[in-house]
Amino acid sequence: MWVKTVWVTILWAAVATAQENAPPGFLRGDLLSWTGTRNGQFMFHAAAADRVYSCSYDDKTYIERDNERITLALAQKGDRLELVSDRRLGSSLCYARTVHVLEPQRTFFVPGVRPRLRTASATSALFTLHPNLSFSGAVVRMTSDALILRSRSGERSVVRLRADTRYVAQGQTVEPDSLPVNTLVFIRGGRNLYDEVEAYQVIWGEILQPAP
Repeated sequence: MWVKTVWVTILWAAVATAQENAPPGFLRGDLLSWTGTRNGQFMFHAAAADRVYSCSYDDKTYIERDNERITLALAQKGDRLELVSDRRLGSSLCYARTVHVLEPQRTFFVPGVRPRLRTASATSALFTLHPNLSFSGAVVRMTSDALILRSRSGERSVVRLRADTRYVAQGQTVEPDSLPVNTLVFIRGGRNLYDEVEAYQVIWGEILQPAP
């Protein structure tokens, strides 16, 4: 805990000059700070780019931890985040559509024994979802196990749907039949053992300006 606090403090020293508007897409980083309750802004450090980013959120942003919806106020500085970022209509500012707060690895201390991080077993790790793809498109057709999307360039692609695919509209979890054709959706997913693209989350809805 002491190391985590020192690490966050060091990052804070560079925030004032290094803060940038987060780019759109699927991002990972460590939470530095946040403002507001239902509407506000948060900053996070993206280790892959070695940059401090800022992004806004509101009551339409779907924030979750351990498959339960939470508020950002329940997160702690240093928590690992995965988010899908976007742009508001008529604005270049980052807007978070979804924020997933990852559970930290825990260390157990036993007198006389070297501490070791608790890691998942090989079996559980095999079935753990690791989203590494984020993209968007308009829905052309939807079946019980697939979405056919059309990109801005007109290309069509097939995205496989899982039994546990989650559908989020206007920040609320909904049923898949709530998704109309021609809707612009944002997909968070990965590839399965057959190298097919699978959707872990399908997100859509109008981006509204937060209340003052």
